[in-house]
Amino acid sequence: MTAHPELAKLVRSSSLHTCLILTSKALSRSGYGDIELLGRRMPKQKSRIGGCELLCHTNLGSQPLRVIVKVIKDSVRTRMLDEMAGAIDRTRSDFGILVPMEELSGRFASVARRYERSRVEVVDIARLTEMLYRFRIGVRPNGEPDYQYFAELDDQLDRVNEFLAYERFP
Repeated sequence: MTAHPELAKLVRSSSLHTCLILTSKALSRSGYGDIELLGRRMPKQKSRIGGCELLCHTNLGSQPLRVIVKVIKDSVRTRMLDEMAGAIDRTRSDFGILVPMEELSGRFASVARRYERSRVEVVDIARLTEMLYRFRIGVRPNGEPDYQYFAELDDQLDRVNEFLAYERFP
């Protein structure tokens, strides 16, 4: 159960674009380094780099670290963990993070632990909202969700899509 139910409800109802921005900000502030959005902002668009939407670049000491991230708006299935494990290998990433916009059931959490060797981590909605709350992303100073912030992220998606449509077809 999430400790921040109103924030979790707002995140769940947000667009894929907003979820990607929130996830990238939370990961960046958690130390995952530079976060690259891989071009997918809408549900029907294709993902790049092994079906992932985000790519994290950082260094651990002098060693470069590469992490791929898949944000999921629909229900989580074991197949998604299999795909993530394959994408980690294909992209030569150090590990991958699956971010579903729902809480994991106890049964699925035990299935997810089987992917330890493939280095797949799952950050469910409870963990994501805890990160957002801790770093005050989309959260007002009094701890309540910042609805205006979420609305602005959705407005940005509209502006980006308008710009891309205009630039492609002058």
